Amino acid sequence: MSSAFFGKERFKYMKKEYKLKRPIPKKVRFNKQEWSYIESKIEKSPFNNFQNFARVLLITGEIRMIDYSELEKLNREVNRIGNNINQITKLAHKFDEISNADIQNLQKTIEDLKHLVSRKLDEELQQERTI
Repeated sequence: MSSAFFGKERFKYMKKEYKLKRPIPKKVRFNKQEWSYIESKIEKSPFNNFQNFARVLLITGEIRMIDYSELEKLNREVNRIGNNINQITKLAHKFDEISNADIQNLQKTIEDLKHLVSRKLDEELQQERTI
């Protein structure tokens, strides 16, 4: 084998070609105050790094943040109520104090409420994805 194979030619065969989704890099410079301000914005955003934050901001012109914590909290509370109703149902069956129709009506109401909360949460998440 020639000595060229062990030199630069060798690395030509070893290189892996990667195709990036976003092959165009851009460089931006900030002073310390600007960077501090941007870092605080990134921390408050749903993004975990500057690249994602900047790309979405530059393409859409805004970063939208929606707080779903109240909806998620409501969903957890509805589930807890459902669990309590199940416990009441067991006791009611044990002591025959509440009619089956009342229990079934209550369970259906809770299931409907769970469905409404879940559907609303799904709609909000879907709307956010399409923005």
